Amino acid sequence: MTSEPEYDDYDTDYDPDDAETAVAEPDWKSMSYEVFNPEQSVGVACNRDGEVIGLHLSDEARDNGDSWLAAEILRLAKLAHLKSRVGLRAEMEYNGARPYTVDSFDLPTEETYRAMEMAEFGTAS
Repeated sequence: MTSEPEYDDYDTDYDPDDAETAVAEPDWKSMSYEVFNPEQSVGVACNRDGEVIGLHLSDEARDNGDSWLAAEILRLAKLAHLKSRVGLRAEMEYNGARPYTVDSFDLPTEETYRAMEMAEFGTAS
């Protein structure tokens, strides 16, 4: 007994100009890149240009003292900036830049960023 599949895994009616089937292009200019410490008590967000645009502080973070808090914010700001550079690499690759052009900007890869995050926190988050 054979039965017809209820759905087709392969969409043969795909039309990139059709609004219903077209995949939206990422809005690179409005993207933000956030990094939180493992305790989720401090977080920093950067925009596409690597500028800090947001800061999250929990009540517990404020109780740890000014020196600790300043060091934690700087550590996370550095990582958030690097994460925005990974996003810039992705944007350039998406837009068709040649690999040697992307590499000339010395932008970190996703793997490089993850290694830096693991070195900083001891775990991947």
